[in-house]
Amino acid sequence: MIPKLDVAARDETGVFVDVNAFGSNVRLEAARDSVAVAQRLRELKEDYERFLASRVLPKTGLCTDLGAGEGWFALPFATAFPGWRVIAFESDTDAFARLQANVERLGLENVTCINASLHPDLEPATGESRIPGSTELPKSLKKALARPVMGTFTPVLAFAPRVAPANGAKDQTVSCPALPVDILAKLVPDLVKLDAPGCEKAIARTLREVPVGFLTGRLYSYVPSRLFHPADAAGAREFYLTYGEYALRRDYEDNFPTRRPRLDVVVAMYNTRDYILECIDSVLADGNPDINVIVVDDGSTDGCGALVASRFAGNDRVRLLYKANGGCASARNYGRRYSDATHIAFIDADDRVDPGMFTALLEVARYTGAFVTEAEFAFLTLEEETGSEVLTLSYETSTYPLPGDKGVGPHEFFWISGQAIAAGQPTIWRRVHRRDFLDRKNIWFPEHVRAFDDQIFQLMVAHYSGSLAHLKGHAYHYRQHPAQDIKQGDERHFYSFNMFRKLFLRALDEHWPDITPLARSLLNTMAWSYGGLRDDLKMTYQEGAAKFLAIVSKTFDHVFTPQELSSVGIEGLDFLVDRHLKAIHDQPANYGFMRLESWRWQPEFLRMMQAVKSGD
Repeated sequence: MIPKLDVAARDETGVFVDVNAFGSNVRLEAARDSVAVAQRLRELKEDYERFLASRVLPKTGLCTDLGAGEGWFALPFATAFPGWRVIAFESDTDAFARLQANVERLGLENVTCINASLHPDLEPATGESRIPGSTELPKSLKKALARPVMGTFTPVLAFAPRVAPANGAKDQTVSCPALPVDILAKLVPDLVKLDAPGCEKAIARTLREVPVGFLTGRLYSYVPSRLFHPADAAGAREFYLTYGEYALRRDYEDNFPTRRPRLDVVVAMYNTRDYILECIDSVLADGNPDINVIVVDDGSTDGCGALVASRFAGNDRVRLLYKANGGCASARNYGRRYSDATHIAFIDADDRVDPGMFTALLEVARYTGAFVTEAEFAFLTLEEETGSEVLTLSYETSTYPLPGDKGVGPHEFFWISGQAIAAGQPTIWRRVHRRDFLDRKNIWFPEHVRAFDDQIFQLMVAHYSGSLAHLKGHAYHYRQHPAQDIKQGDERHFYSFNMFRKLFLRALDEHWPDITPLARSLLNTMAWSYGGLRDDLKMTYQEGAAKFLAIVSKTFDHVFTPQELSSVGIEGLDFLVDRHLKAIHDQPANYGFMRLESWRWQPEFLRMMQAVKSGD
């Protein structure tokens, strides 16, 4: 909304604008440009005031306002926090003149105006640094601030006004008074407000070494998110930086303060000596220090734990944990509990990833705040004739043929709905999750199962996330080999009944308004499992599936159409489901139906029966 302007201007070019922010009221003289004024006020209310309103500032401190304009941020802040000293940098001559006039009219003695921008190529500043905790500046530093030089560089956008150029507009070369970027290291500010097109990356690098407690502002170009975190991993810094339609922030509402701003990739390892080193190397390949690997040795007997320990000894980015064998689900949960990162991912020890995949996923997660981000998915197959490995992208390539319509720097992505996720491939290994999201929704791997434990995880993420960001150009390599669970065709496929029952019970507890995506995923899973089963198990699965579908239908009053049932590929399934429904027709639907049991849903019982038959 464009604000109503006080047009009692001192001359033909300026207007006065009443500004209410941080609990204070000031009147600022500004350029007669309603669009630019509206943008400044919108930034002040929606970005800066919202960020600081949820933080507790000390009574005193030093604030540097980079790109102050007429004082939209600096002057309301200086009025509201009189114990703070504010240094307002502005290079545009006209805007600086109005900034000085506003300071004089408001009588703000705690504001210093500097007619300069910051330039990344100037010689380092000389003079003493400010003593942290004090707002007073050494004389040598004051002298350095008073001596800007003319610098010429190409910003992302023109300085005045700071609004996006029209389509087709080209970058402009700007000549303006400037100071070296490392002046910030001399000032040691407690709070930085950033609006410096073309200089953001240099400023971010400088601030990594400075104990800045609060950072807010706007980004006009992509800057790797890790540059905004202090170089000292233990350093505390809160930041909120808008970038287009997104906001890069330090953390999220439910993340614990003790969690570190990074990604931990949990690798559940069991007897994968032939593949584990390639798996870990692929995660570490791009050298991103914000990405660590937690390898959980789940009671391996082939020496893979010793191999990892030897290869990565002294590497701070790889942690090796040992536990008694409990299954891959327990190993993944174990690694997650050990992790202290804000983001978490899980991969299989016999797979690998494109170099840079997890960096791209983490960047999009940080900039968008997405609960979940995912990459593409490819099958990694060994050709017996040539001995070479071949990557084949999954069917999603044809399902999602368009380029990403969103972007974070070089990373293109688009949003996929939860319904599409539920019906798609349960390949959670190519994803990055926000820890607070998983914790709040109580999403864990079911430790009572020994195979396909990703299924329930996938469906809960699909339901609760609403949507996820799907990245183009990065892929997870899913290795194909004879030892895979999915190729065994044994009793483990019956675990799906247990997992779907847990999901339907949760749907009852939480009153999910629509179980259609869950029901569709159930039918897809049954079709996939039945098609890969050994022949001697198919009749048992047929009866188990029919009873399960009848109970779901009775409990939720959900109708599985004959067309849907025929798509499963189980002969006579529609007849069997109808028979079970008729048997319970006169019983009232209640919560207890989903708690009914059948021996046909229990892999352990089926194994016992098979052993009895074989005489083992």
